[in-house]
Amino acid sequence: MGEHIAVDGEGLLSHAGVCDTAAAAIPVPVPPAAGHVTQATTAAVAQGNSLLDAVAAQLSGRATATGTMLRAAAGAYVTTDSGNGQAISTTVQV
Repeated sequence: MGEHIAVDGEGLLSHAGVCDTAAAAIPVPVPPAAGHVTQATTAAVAQGNSLLDAVAAQLSGRATATGTMLRAAAGAYVTTDSGNGQAISTTVQV
């Protein structure tokens, strides 16, 4: 089985860290195409490399955005959990 996300503040923050690591590892620059730029194959490889760079940037941005959202969710989770705990403690005597 794969990894799971613990749905609590700590688990969400942990997964945000995984997203940060992935975002940092994705944008590996593609080496330039060998050959003269007027050759059709060199131009095609250069265009392909450009597309790969664009995809890597999109994936990295998405991973970064996911990490940011997970941090926000962790903060909201902790605040809500704490608030609910206080609300219960005022209405239920243990």
